[in-house]
Amino acid sequence: MATMPRKSVPLDALVEEAMERVRRHDSPENTALRQVTGISVSDDTSDAEILRALLNAGRVAVQEKALENGYAALAAAQDDEDRAYAAARRARRRSSAGADE
Repeated sequence: MATMPRKSVPLDALVEEAMERVRRHDSPENTALRQVTGISVSDDTSDAEILRALLNAGRVAVQEKALENGYAALAAAQDDEDRAYAAARRARRRSSAGADE
């Protein structure tokens, strides 16, 4: 099994508070973390495991935002001709689907 690198990370009071909220099984933060990452934490979960789960949640959020930004940039790059072409293709698909019925 490959060893995982360990990093030292200073934690401020906000991170410590977030860790405690995530640790509580009935907290909204605990539920959200499980929904975002699929990782369940509880009262006896180690600080390292909680930090890893929170880091994973941040990674997921950053990836989703990057995709969202990419889609927005793609949409912004379309001109009127691109939009008209896409609309015409959709109309052709609808009309050919209606002809098959």
